[in-house]
Amino acid sequence: MYQNSCGAAASAGGCVETERECHSLISREPAVPAVEHDYSGFDIVKATQYGAFARVRELVDAGYNVNQRDSETVTLLHWAAINNRKDIMRFFIDRGAEVDAVGGELNATPLHWATRQGHLDAVVILMNAGADPTLRDAEGCSCIHLAAQFGHTALVAYFVVRGVSPDLVDRSGMTPLMWSCWKVCNLDPTRLLLTLGANPSLTDSTQGNTALHWAILARNTTAISTLVLQVQANMNIPNHRGDTPLSMLQTQLGSLWIGGKVADKVKESISTSRSRNVLYRIAKDKRIRWWCMVGTPFVAFYLAGVILGGNIHILIKIVLLICLYIVLNTAGQILYDDRLMSLLPLSIYL
Repeated sequence: MYQNSCGAAASAGGCVETERECHSLISREPAVPAVEHDYSGFDIVKATQYGAFARVRELVDAGYNVNQRDSETVTLLHWAAINNRKDIMRFFIDRGAEVDAVGGELNATPLHWATRQGHLDAVVILMNAGADPTLRDAEGCSCIHLAAQFGHTALVAYFVVRGVSPDLVDRSGMTPLMWSCWKVCNLDPTRLLLTLGANPSLTDSTQGNTALHWAILARNTTAISTLVLQVQANMNIPNHRGDTPLSMLQTQLGSLWIGGKVADKVKESISTSRSRNVLYRIAKDKRIRWWCMVGTPFVAFYLAGVILGGNIHILIKIVLLICLYIVLNTAGQILYDDRLMSLLPLSIYL
């Protein structure tokens, strides 16, 4: 109505007068009265859930015990926390509500309930009232594990700021980082936990998996990329089955969910690992080690003789002898053992 009237007036050159008329029309429209809900028939649990503060106060003032549990052993503070009823929570706490009361099927505290729903304000109220964030529910999880599972990044940050370790383990040895890599495909809270000092090399007690193992099992492209490319997580840690993240990724190199940059990193690591394995096999081969120990004294004396007999300055001879000693000493740490001392006199005699 307002737009049509002003549009017509503007075309006729009388926009000012018509605008006044528009305002008068608007002022004549009746205001919509606010709907007042009747909570007088609500019991205290329902009143808490719906945020009917006046009804809650009325029932508590009439003698209702704020720590009274329902048939599922749930307290009123649980219901207030899960529904983020901040004023009612403060009221219950002021009236002596137990902040760490355990109830429900999961034997969880109000802080667990608020954390699952991502209610930061409710969590802050409970923590300020003394709630313990390290308590575990029936599934063995503390609040920071729940926050990581459900991707509540702000809650993860808050718990760490309040002193909870980013490497706190649950009953199965799972850390928040492992849960985040397993359950959350967004960049955070995985990146946040790593920034706050979470250790990506820790393993859980059930399967021996690292966070990278869990990310691969979940095909969590974002978490894999973050762990492999940004923090260079160790890809050679075996789990209880002997599988390393590198071997798991190697079998899936053609999959799109790995990503090109991660695939290149995996190929590079495989190449490096193979080179190390060759050197390792050489260093551990008993026959090669034996021949090296037998031949080294002869080679050492020969090279020393060449250096000393050469027509070069004395300082250069000293430098070359020092270099020869360093090379032999390094090789000795890798290849030699105590048997060398029994072979050395033989070379001197010969």
